[in-house]
Amino acid sequence: MLLPIQTLIVAGLSLLLLACSSEDNSEPPAPLTEIKQAVNLQIDWSTDTDAVASGASFDMRPLVIGDQVLSIDIEGVVKSINLENGRVKWRFETGVAAITGLVGNQDVVVATSGDGDLVIFKLLDRGLEKRWAIQLKGEIRAIPALHQDLIFVRTVAGKLSAVSLADGVIQWTVSRRIPVLSLTGNSSPLVFKDTVIVGFDDGKIAAFDHKNGQMIWETVVSHSVGRTEIERLVDIDGQFTLKDGIIYVSTYQGKLAAIQALNGNVLWSRKFSSYQSIVADADALYISGDLSHLWSIDRRSGSAFWKQDVLHARKITAPQIVDGQIVVADFEGYVHWFDKADGSLIGRIKPSNSGHISQPLQWRNNVLVFDSDGQLSSLARP
Repeated sequence: MLLPIQTLIVAGLSLLLLACSSEDNSEPPAPLTEIKQAVNLQIDWSTDTDAVASGASFDMRPLVIGDQVLSIDIEGVVKSINLENGRVKWRFETGVAAITGLVGNQDVVVATSGDGDLVIFKLLDRGLEKRWAIQLKGEIRAIPALHQDLIFVRTVAGKLSAVSLADGVIQWTVSRRIPVLSLTGNSSPLVFKDTVIVGFDDGKIAAFDHKNGQMIWETVVSHSVGRTEIERLVDIDGQFTLKDGIIYVSTYQGKLAAIQALNGNVLWSRKFSSYQSIVADADALYISGDLSHLWSIDRRSGSAFWKQDVLHARKITAPQIVDGQIVVADFEGYVHWFDKADGSLIGRIKPSNSGHISQPLQWRNNVLVFDSDGQLSSLARP
């Protein structure tokens, strides 16, 4: 199996190569600008989850379920934190060497590992109870998706599997070839009606029947162009979003596109480069570009309502819509608030001295931010 090993090694090196070659990393981060008439912000609480980011981990974002948030560290320890006050309710040792965060609901919690482990737990009031575990072939770098009685899991080797939630039996698997060079992350599957939709490292997005894995449609979001493998990177790594039956998806060094979820028809596309997740409201998409510019894009046409470059090269996270504003966090521990209407910077707070690594989350009207040292903070506008 020499070829898969080579492919994984090259994929693991890709971010290092990009760091040496991309314009964003060669430029100094923009200095913080003064905010006139800034909104009042406060830190309600901060707590240590121990879920420290490492070179081997990916999307370790916490999971909000009801009035608690669950985190998992690379040793497999899950902590339940009370969202009202930030206090740890319980901790549970899963034994899963996690490299991504959890997925789940009020009944079950799913943990995965870099070795392909897929482990299901029953969620109890004071901890977890293991139900079953299987091992898939390939590292799991994307958080799985739950839908009805199935779990959809994407592995780094280009495989998508549907696994029975009841007993761990694999229902079907589809495989796709991956490019020689790719970014190290993967986007998570997304479920729409009776289909599961997946983005791939070759710039394509496809929909499969969730019961049997038959491909319903496939669409090219962006073609590889350029003379070198780095120039030809067009990964779909950021989490695409679904709004009113339309998928909005971006690729690195490629395009941003609106695609009909029923048939894969492209409604519009425009040149764009991002590896971040997209959020949407009734009128616009909000997305962080690869140069850490924040954009508001018209959902109907793909044209820009506004672009904000005040955080240029500050390695901002994907945005989140909270209480009518747009929130992002950056590499120095700052969290920034923007006016959704015109993109003006209206607030800033620093809950951490470490860089934030995942998209902010919303709980009620609070913002939850998670840094590379595992600190989780709840921020609010009093």
